[in-house]
Amino acid sequence: MLAISGCWDRREVNDMAIVIAMGMDKEPDGMYRLSVQVPLVSSLGAQSGGGGGTSGNKSFYVDSAVGKTIRDANSVIQSRMSRSIYYSHHRMIVIGERLAEEGLSDALDIVARFPENRLTAYLVMSKGKAIDLLTVQPQFERFSGEAMRELIKMEAIPVSLKDVSQMLNTPGVDAFLPVLSAVDSHPKGKSKEIQFTGIAMFRKDKIVAVSKVEQISGLRWFQRTFIPFSIALPLNNKERLTFEFTKGKTDLKPVIRNGQIQFEITAYVTAVVIENMTNLDLEEEKNMVLLQNKLSQEINSSIKKTLDLMQKKRSDPIGLGIMLARHYPREWRETYRNNWNEVLPDLTFQIRSKVNVASIGQTTKNITKEEHDE
Repeated sequence: MLAISGCWDRREVNDMAIVIAMGMDKEPDGMYRLSVQVPLVSSLGAQSGGGGGTSGNKSFYVDSAVGKTIRDANSVIQSRMSRSIYYSHHRMIVIGERLAEEGLSDALDIVARFPENRLTAYLVMSKGKAIDLLTVQPQFERFSGEAMRELIKMEAIPVSLKDVSQMLNTPGVDAFLPVLSAVDSHPKGKSKEIQFTGIAMFRKDKIVAVSKVEQISGLRWFQRTFIPFSIALPLNNKERLTFEFTKGKTDLKPVIRNGQIQFEITAYVTAVVIENMTNLDLEEEKNMVLLQNKLSQEINSSIKKTLDLMQKKRSDPIGLGIMLARHYPREWRETYRNNWNEVLPDLTFQIRSKVNVASIGQTTKNITKEEHDE
């Protein structure tokens, strides 16, 4: 009898409201707003099956409540929901802009402490309120939470709850979050999609800057896992090529001389040509050398822009302080650990990049221009 009693704590699927994504906002009066996105089971399969109501033609429902704490707001939502809220399957946590400005730590405490929440869930910041992203109906996915998850993995720099917790509790590195926005996907504004629009930089747990993607693209070169991306490289006012960076790795080496800290940065990059709007013959060695030099300058410039912004905002999302601590543990412990954000503006950098153009595509010239010239 003892062996067959394993179902005593079962939870029926029909009794659970499975959360896909959650959002947290801070109201002007200081209250916290929690929003949860829950699928409507009757809208997921055949129209004739299942039970429960629907909300128009959407396959999900977003509920929201305000409380003195996140847990208090959750209790309000649960008090009017006929199913038990279940967080174990959610993959996205959206932070509202106002909450990020006032501090993340208090709001994230319940998320990290509650056993049902996954530390692998992705964190993003909404340009505006978090609930606005949850209510968007994307065209390619049934749920905006799923659309955000796929977009973060493919286009942005993924940041998990575990990553943010480590960055907030580790001296020598500051947190950052991808910024997502709801944008019009039709010229007449008939529908909205979610777009990766920038990076939010933090000092301690408060936001200090929201930068556009192109302003902080150099941050991509310092991540543990490189995510391919493309750029358009102008040769002059009319001609340009488009490259995709398929591989990237950056070496950081701090050097202390006479009390001055300098970082030697070397980026190793592999690129392929995906569009050629020039008359260059890419089989000629001199043209390849020209492109590699141009790419190297572009990469160095993007890294420098990111470092300049970090120094201006006194935020270190790269983790330069961690690298300094590894190479100079005593100096870090005695001199720099407690005032690293104040030291950042005084750092100097030596930036180099080594680019390998691995593929030029199937043709060496723009074939339409070649035929036109003939």
